[in-house]
Amino acid sequence: MSTKRVAGFVLAWWLVGCGPSLGDAYERSFAAGQRAHHAGRYEEAAESYDEAARVAERVKDRDEALFLVARMHERRGAHVEAKAALQKLAETSPDGPRAGRAAFELADLEITHGDAERGYGMLFDATARHTKHGLARRAVKRIVEHERERGGDEAVLAWAKGPARILRNTDLEENVDYEAALALERLGRLAEARDALVALSVAHPYPYGTLTDDALWHASLIEEKLGRYEAAITHLRTLLAARESSHLTGSYERPRYSPAQMRIAALYRDRLHDHRAARREMHKLYADHPTSDLRDDALWAEARLAHEDGDKDEACDLVTRLRKDFSDSRYARCAHLVCDEMRPAPNEKPCAGYIEQEVSGRKDEDPADPAAD
Repeated sequence: MSTKRVAGFVLAWWLVGCGPSLGDAYERSFAAGQRAHHAGRYEEAAESYDEAARVAERVKDRDEALFLVARMHERRGAHVEAKAALQKLAETSPDGPRAGRAAFELADLEITHGDAERGYGMLFDATARHTKHGLARRAVKRIVEHERERGGDEAVLAWAKGPARILRNTDLEENVDYEAALALERLGRLAEARDALVALSVAHPYPYGTLTDDALWHASLIEEKLGRYEAAITHLRTLLAARESSHLTGSYERPRYSPAQMRIAALYRDRLHDHRAARREMHKLYADHPTSDLRDDALWAEARLAHEDGDKDEACDLVTRLRKDFSDSRYARCAHLVCDEMRPAPNEKPCAGYIEQEVSGRKDEDPADPAAD
C-alpha cells in the first residue's frame, strides 16, 4: 500500500475520532425513532424522538428531535399532539435553530386544523419574528391572499399600510410593496401601480432585490395598457441592463431576461410598427441569449418580418439557419412559407396548419390543428 494511501486512511480515522459525541442514549433513541419512522410506525417514532430530545446533550440535537416528534404526530393525523409538540419546542428553545420552522408550522396547523383566523394571526407573528426565514416570503403572499379573500384588494392595501408596517426595513419590505402594487393594478389604478413598481425596482435593485425583474416586467405591461409603448420598452431595457455573462461555471441568466428581449421586439413590431427595430431585437435574442428556449421563435419571427418586408434573401438565410440550428423546431418544417427556395424534405412531417394560417393571414380554420406539435 502506498504511503499516500496509508496517510489518507490515518487522516480519515483521525477525523472520525474528532467528530462530536452525541451521547450513546441520544444516538440509540434517535436511531430507534428513525427505524420506526421509515417503517411507518409514527406513534412509536414520536416516542423515541421524544426520548432522544430528553437525553440530548446539544441544543441543536434536542430541537431537531422535538421537531420530529411534531412531524410524526402530523403524519399520523394527530394534529392536537403535533401542535402541542411544536408549542413545546417554541417554549423550550425560542431562539433555537428550529424556532422559525416550528412557528410557521404551528401557524399552518392552526389555520388548517383549528381556528383559521387565529392561525393567520400566528402566521403574521411568525413572519414578523423570523423575517429572514425561508418561509417568510411565502407567508407574506399567503397572508395577502387571505386578506384579499376577506375584503378584496382594498383590504390588501389596508393591510400593507397598516399591520405590515412592522415589516418595513426588513427583508420582506420588498414583498409587501410588490403585493400592494399588484393590488393597485387589479383595482385599475394603473399609474399608481406603475409608479409603485418602478419605485420598488429602484429601492431594491439587482442583485439585491428578489422581485426587481418582476416589478419592471409588470411596469412594462401597465405602460402598454396605458398606450406608452416607448416607456414599456424602457422598463424592459432597464431589466436587461443588469444582465451578466458567465464564462466559466454557472449562469447569471434570470427567467425574465429572454422574454423581456422578445417582448421588446414584439412591442416594436405590433405597437410601434417598426419592422427594422423589431428585426434587430429579435436577432439580438437569438445571438445574445444562447440558453434561451425562445431562440427558434425569435429567428422565425425575424424571418417572417423579412419576408413581409420583401427581403427575400434575408428571409431565406434566416430559415436556413433555423433548420440548421433547430432542426427539431416546429418552425423548421415551415421554412418554405417564407422562402420559396426551401422545400419540405421527403417524408417530413407537414407544417402545422395554425402556422400556415398565421403566415397567410387566414382565420377561417381551427387554429388548434391536430398536426401541430
